[in-house]
Order: sequence, then structure tokens, then C-alpha cells
Amino acid sequence: MTQGNTDIEATLSGRLGEDWRGALEGLITRQLELYGELDALSGQQRGLIDEGDTDRLVGLLGERGRIVEAIAETAALFEPFSRCWDDVTRALDESALRDVQRRLDAVAALAEGVARRDAADGEAIGARRDELADRLAGLGRSKSAISAYAGPARSGARYQDREG
Repeated sequence: MTQGNTDIEATLSGRLGEDWRGALEGLITRQLELYGELDALSGQQRGLIDEGDTDRLVGLLGERGRIVEAIAETAALFEPFSRCWDDVTRALDESALRDVQRRLDAVAALAEGVARRDAADGEAIGARRDELADRLAGLGRSKSAISAYAGPARSGARYQDREG
């Protein structure tokens, strides 16, 4: 290890803790797990939208919300590494750096896939909403047509007790 690497190592240990390599590995592993879970739920989501199963969809969205919160918490823990990323990459040997980059690319690919499916699912939900609005409008027109043929509504009592 050169003097420059020793200085970087000392700086990183001071900023990130003695086991910063293990912490980085753990954070990336956790991100991969969480995005993998989110990816799986994203695939199920479209099926529920297509089936119109709103009860199960709401449950799935709640589960996704918990995963997204965990992703945000993990991202916050990654922030100190981001602030000194140049030093981190210089301190890692070539093999470790390639592994970190490969795993971060996998996280990014999962996130991109989820975002792409979510955009398509948003469009599908909008189309279902529009279809439902058209159906409801059609019901309103049918009700109006039936009312028009029913004649005027009678006012007052229909039956009277005249004998007391």
C-alpha cells in the first residue's frame, strides 16, 4: 500500500468507520435485496390492475410503500460514502471496484425497470379510471332516459283515508 493509499484509508476510516468496506458491501447488498423485492411486487401489480382487483392492489401498494421507505433509509446510510466516493474508489483494489460497480449497476437496472413498469401501470390505471367514468356517465344518461318516460311525478298522497 502506497503512502497515498494509506492516507486515503485513514481518511475513510475516520469518516466512515474502521469497517467501511464491510459497511459498503452490506449497504449495496441491502439495496439489491430491497430493489429485488420491489421488482417482484411491480410485476404482480400489473396483473392486479388488469384484473381490476383493487383490494389486493391496495394491499400490494402498502407493502411497496414499506419497501420504498426501507430503500430511502438505506440510501440515507449510503450518503457518507457518496460524499467521498472518489476516495472510496481509489482505496478499493481493481477487483473490488469492479464488483462494487457491477452490483451498483444491478441496483440501477432494477430501479429503472420498476420505474418503467410504474409509468406503464399509471397509464393503465388512468385508462381504467376513464373507462369507469364513461360507464358511470352512461348510467346517468340511462337513468335520465327512464325518468323521461316515466311521466311527471305525482305530488301529494296517493291513498287517502276519507272515512276517518
